[in-house]
Amino acid sequence: MKKDYNISKKRKDSESLLSKIRKKEEKKRLKENNELNVLSKITLNRRLIMTMVLFVGLFMGLALYMVYFQLFKSNKIENHSHNRRLWVDEDKVHRGSIYDRNENVLAYSDYDENGSQYRVYNYGRAAAFVTGYNSKTYGKSGIEKSYNKFLLALSEDSQSKFRKMVINNDTGYDLHLSIDQNIQNIVYKYMENIVGACVIMDPRTGEVLALVSNPTFDPNTIDEDWDSIIQNNDGSLVNRATNGGYRPGSTFKIVTATGILENDIDETYQDTGSEEIQGYEIKNYADQVYGFLDLRSAFVNSVNTYFANKTDVLGKDKYESLAERFMINRDYNFDLDKLNSIIPFDELNRVDTAMTGFGYGKSQITPLHMAMITSAIANEGKMMAPRLVNKIVDKEGNIVKENKDKLLSEVTSADNAKAIRDMMVEVVTKGTGINAYLDYLQIAGKTGTADKEGDLVDAWFVGFAPAYDPKLTISLVVEDSEGTGGEVAAPLAKNILDEIYMNVDLD
Repeated sequence: MKKDYNISKKRKDSESLLSKIRKKEEKKRLKENNELNVLSKITLNRRLIMTMVLFVGLFMGLALYMVYFQLFKSNKIENHSHNRRLWVDEDKVHRGSIYDRNENVLAYSDYDENGSQYRVYNYGRAAAFVTGYNSKTYGKSGIEKSYNKFLLALSEDSQSKFRKMVINNDTGYDLHLSIDQNIQNIVYKYMENIVGACVIMDPRTGEVLALVSNPTFDPNTIDEDWDSIIQNNDGSLVNRATNGGYRPGSTFKIVTATGILENDIDETYQDTGSEEIQGYEIKNYADQVYGFLDLRSAFVNSVNTYFANKTDVLGKDKYESLAERFMINRDYNFDLDKLNSIIPFDELNRVDTAMTGFGYGKSQITPLHMAMITSAIANEGKMMAPRLVNKIVDKEGNIVKENKDKLLSEVTSADNAKAIRDMMVEVVTKGTGINAYLDYLQIAGKTGTADKEGDLVDAWFVGFAPAYDPKLTISLVVEDSEGTGGEVAAPLAKNILDEIYMNVDLD
């Protein structure tokens, strides 16, 4: 009986122990489950936080972009010439007219039988790259594009204010340009059958008096002609005067001569017909040999070896500083879209730099910029800011904006400019520019010839007249010429200047 009791007791104790173990395991499992739940909640919370951070980041990024867009991009987009939404508003305003300096109407608005507004260009192809075109289908170019807001009497504020403004401004502002259409017509007559560009400028003020690029287009029929213009693919829509990047050839010796005079470099040189730099042989045009030279004789005869040698002596750093004073590799304001002229000095070795000294190498200069460089010499070393728009006038005749003469850069001293002027006079009287000579009008000039693939060249002439009281500067380039600058561009420039001085009152 006692034995049974002990057995029963042991069973109870064993069951009690198992129960304790079971309870302990259940507590442990419960604890682990709780920890897993907590961990799961923490992980979930972290994911939610990360998701929230991501969405907040995206929202902030979008908000910052919208602020950036509103401040820096919206004005450009809303005024893009191909933004057709603008035409809905533009039709509510009688677009302003465009006049030359003598009050000749270059462009004005008229209405068809449906009351729709369209533009009339009185001088069509002759003034196309000045006025530009204004098309609902193909956008705008030229002055029509760059002065669009003024032609619509809009302020410089955001276009979002347009609809409020058109209520009070139903007539756009008129533009009065520096262009003399009489001169423009003369230049166009001589350039009409030539691929190239010509710029006539007043060196004293920076006013552009004529700007011609050819081939050209008729802005009156731009919509009808568009497909054929594109198919021809001859660059009829490219303003070569402001956007054509050319090697300037020997016209750039004007810049190099300035550096030689400023730095007291030995001006003498014994020419053997070639100059070797870093193992590369540089030769004169047509392999000519000139013997003993100084700066004047080298400039008048346009001797490449001389200017390569002196540029090498001058060195890249000084030449780069010189070029920047002539506004190379620098930006400047102009009333039309333009290409900034460049010389990539960082890419130039000694040979490249030496070739830059006579207008070869990697230089890319526009005809407009060569007019500015030449004008600086004509204006005793002072380069004036170029301009095409003189004033903007409202419908009551009040001047809304007037552009004054502005000094852009002092490129050199008056004495150096006069020395270069004297050399340019000799270029025309007995040098490479003799085909530009006129017996009644003293012209200072410089020719340039830039080789291209094949046997063709870009032929240049730059100059000013009268040489000792300059009123006009000319910069002219003929693309793909079979003759040199002296043979092709110089006589062309002579004919243009001759007809201008014989037929146009410049006072």
